[in-house]
Amino acid sequence: MAKHTRMQEELDLDAIKREEEQLRILECSLAELPKKIAREIKERATTMPPHPDIAERERMKRHEEAVTRSEVTNLARAQTRSLSLLFLLLAATGALIWWSIRLMQG
Repeated sequence: MAKHTRMQEELDLDAIKREEEQLRILECSLAELPKKIAREIKERATTMPPHPDIAERERMKRHEEAVTRSEVTNLARAQTRSLSLLFLLLAATGALIWWSIRLMQG
């Protein structure tokens, strides 16, 4: 029984030592944190903001990538249909005018 409790105590002691080691590592990393924050603040203060033209260029690039060749083809096809409908409308209007003139002449 004494052996069992001694083993349990050793296991508990090992667990405590592992936790202490983890706490030391955490303490070291937290000790560096204020220095790191100070460096980041200094870096932000000394860094120039990006040129406003860059944002416009990126927006144009995204737009050009979004407009694919198939979209351009579809747009050209729609314009061709509209143009042919316009010609048909003009031809029908011309035919109606010619027909009305022929009726008036009689």
